[in-house]
Amino acid sequence: MDEKRSILVVDDQESMRTLLQDMLEIIGYEITLAEGGEQALSLLQSRDFDLVLSDLNMPGMDGSALLRAIKGTWPGLPVVIITGYGTFHTEKRVMKEGAAGYISKPCTLSKIEKTMSSIISHKV
Repeated sequence: MDEKRSILVVDDQESMRTLLQDMLEIIGYEITLAEGGEQALSLLQSRDFDLVLSDLNMPGMDGSALLRAIKGTWPGLPVVIITGYGTFHTEKRVMKEGAAGYISKPCTLSKIEKTMSSIISHKV
């Protein structure tokens, strides 16, 4: 596959956005960054992405609200939720809301790569 897969990374913390961007670019993804749910929705209206990787806890529109908005407008777009404050119940809830995956922080590059490649390879 020659074409890079495009990932939208949504996180309110600049340091986490940059870290995720660096990690995902190493494994060959094209990355676009958004600092919140509202900015992510605006970017989604202007171009196509293969996957959205979103933090769960953000001010304003949080990851759950963003997930529901994406599923309402772009039902085929996979969304992976990443959080440092998650529990089993949180994971179960976001998966029920339509998340394609769930990653707990801190996470390794191999965990992210495994999750992303599995989801993208199954995307229709």
